[in-house]
Amino acid sequence: MARKHILHMLTPLKQMSPFDVNMALDAGFDAVVPYVDVSLAEVTGLVQDAIFSRPPDAGVDTGIFIAGKDASLALDMFDAAKKAMVPPFQVSVFADPAGSFTTAAAMVAKVEKALEKKFQRALRDT
Repeated sequence: MARKHILHMLTPLKQMSPFDVNMALDAGFDAVVPYVDVSLAEVTGLVQDAIFSRPPDAGVDTGIFIAGKDASLALDMFDAAKKAMVPPFQVSVFADPAGSFTTAAAMVAKVEKALEKKFQRALRDT
């Protein structure tokens, strides 16, 4: 039987964003498991439950998504998740509170393209 692709979604909010759940399922995860009202202190335990319940080579099939609306808290939760890893038990961790990180990355890409097109300059040259 093929191993399932699982995404554990952590948020400090009282509910997970339906947008984030839809995006995860549309991205191809077999199981999307939301954890709500998660405190910073709970991140280590949740991550270690996720990593130690599967063999080390299942790390590529297991992910942790940090949601919420507070970018600073999301980064703290991200750091806690990374520190919870015990090699070789490691999984991917991604934070994107309220889509702010992906939106910012898209904006930078658009600015880079406009600088090149209108001013023949790269962002690194400004």
